[in-house]
Amino acid sequence: MKSHATDSPEALARILALSMIVDGHISPSEVRAFDGAPFLQQVGVDADTFDRAIRDVCEDLLETAPRHPAGLVEIDAGCLDAVLDEVRDPLLQICMLKTMLDIVHADGLLDSRETLLVRRATRRWFRQPHGPGHAADNAF
Repeated sequence: MKSHATDSPEALARILALSMIVDGHISPSEVRAFDGAPFLQQVGVDADTFDRAIRDVCEDLLETAPRHPAGLVEIDAGCLDAVLDEVRDPLLQICMLKTMLDIVHADGLLDSRETLLVRRATRRWFRQPHGPGHAADNAF
């Protein structure tokens, strides 16, 4: 995947785009949760930035990620960590995690891939160690 400047609007928007598409679809309630995130306007993530992020992340995944017979696309752990590492500011990390949670809970369904993404972000940003039995966190 392409890299973005640390704490840039593009880096933030890409993570939120992943939060929306990781379960295989974007629901209107997820878009409303994104639109309702108060800090995004302050950090420069507007509708145009987000639209570009959705397009770019889909293109990047289709070009670089391994595909499975059922048409599923997989993001490996190293690639995901590199994306998450583009957010370094602790306050931004907290705001992003809250927004990610709002997005993945917006449709009333919590998909296992959404859980893995949020868990990986939490561990990466807040340095929680991987406990036993979490090998599935390596990719989704």
